[in-house]
This record gives sequence, structure tokens and C-alpha cells, in this order.
Amino acid sequence: MPEKFVLFGAEHLYAVIVVLIVSIVPPMVLRKLKSPKINDVFAPCLGWAMIGYSVFKHLYGVFGLEEPWQIWLPLHMCHLANFIIGYLLITGKRGFLVDVAYFWTFGGASMAMITPDLSFGWPDPNFIMFMVTHALLFLGILYLTITERLRPTTASIWGVFKFSFIVMLCIIPINYIIGDLANYWYLREPPVVGSIMDFLPTPPLHIPFVVAIAYVLFWLMYVPYLVKDIISPEKAK
Repeated sequence: MPEKFVLFGAEHLYAVIVVLIVSIVPPMVLRKLKSPKINDVFAPCLGWAMIGYSVFKHLYGVFGLEEPWQIWLPLHMCHLANFIIGYLLITGKRGFLVDVAYFWTFGGASMAMITPDLSFGWPDPNFIMFMVTHALLFLGILYLTITERLRPTTASIWGVFKFSFIVMLCIIPINYIIGDLANYWYLREPPVVGSIMDFLPTPPLHIPFVVAIAYVLFWLMYVPYLVKDIISPEKAK
């Protein structure tokens, strides 16, 4: 019988460590190998695994766990980023969607890992699926940024921010159309586990603050590249 999830408890911290190892080591090894043939096999396989697992997870949530379908639509930022990365890896296309995947993963997924929206810990199916989902998500974006050395630019910060804002405006009415159980992008209620939203006004009055925080986070996520460009300006893109 799974026990109640404890924020920053042993299970939470162990899971974070495993996710970091699983998502960082393979891209680092592939970068070291510098083998286009291996990458050409690894990328689409990972892409199909991400999309296939996401489809399975959402169907299992409804038909296996018999939970309301309203909470199992792939509309959260992490779910959308998962499909975007899967699409990029399978098709070989890159461009603007890489920037979207970068900021959505390191913004949304990182916050999700720090304060998971979970009621129970190991071995609850939701706990396991949550961690596997985010491990695949980080593995996918780190493959693109570490192995393929793709990166955002200062221009992409504003571009992704505007794109995110437009998507958020679409999610707001969807939440209300679906019904009271829908809380995608946490625009109606804060996560079950404590988060930064606990310090913001009551939803939906928190939305302007969330937008402002997101913009600041996007810049913080760009800081490593900003420092790199300052140290090695000749390598800046």
C-alpha cells in the first residue's frame, strides 16, 4: 500500500537522482562517441518511446486506474513538450520547436520535479508514471542540447514566451469547457503538493503573476548560455 507522498522525502529525492542519471548519462555518452549512425537510430527510437509511452499512460489512467478522463488529457505543459520532443526526434526536424521544448522542459518539468503534483509515493502507479514521464522528457531535451549541441538564443526567449502565452490563453477556456476536474497548467487551482503558487493570489488572480514569473524563469534558464557566450564570444551563435 503506497504511503502519502512526502515532499523532499527519501522517495522523492531518490527519484530525482535516478531521473537525473537516466537523462544525463546517455546524451553525454553519445556526445563523446560522436557517431551519426548511432544517433540516427537512438533519436527516432527515443521519440517513438516518448510518444508511445505518453499514449499508454493516458489510456491507462482512464481505463486502468479508472480515473476521470477529464484529468488525463495530454494538455499540461510537460505533456505537450513530450509530444513536441517526440516529433522532433522522429522527424529529424529542428528549428523553433526546439526552443519551445527547451524552455517548457526546463521550466515546467523542472518545477514539476521539485514539487510533484502527487498524492502518494512509491509504488503508486501515478508516482511511477510521473517519474518515467519526466525522465523521458529530460532525456529527450538533453539529447538535443548535449548530444546535438542545439541551444536557444536571446531572441528565442521572447518568441517562446509569446507562444506560451497564446497556448495558455487557449488552455483557460478548455479547462472550463471540460469541467471542474480540469486544471491544466494549474490555471484554476494550485498543485496538491506545496508550490510557489501557494504564495500567489487565489486563482485566477494568480495568472498575471505566473506569467511574470515564467518570463523571469525563461531568462534564468538562458543564463548558462549567456555566461558561455561571454566567456567564449567567438563560439556564440
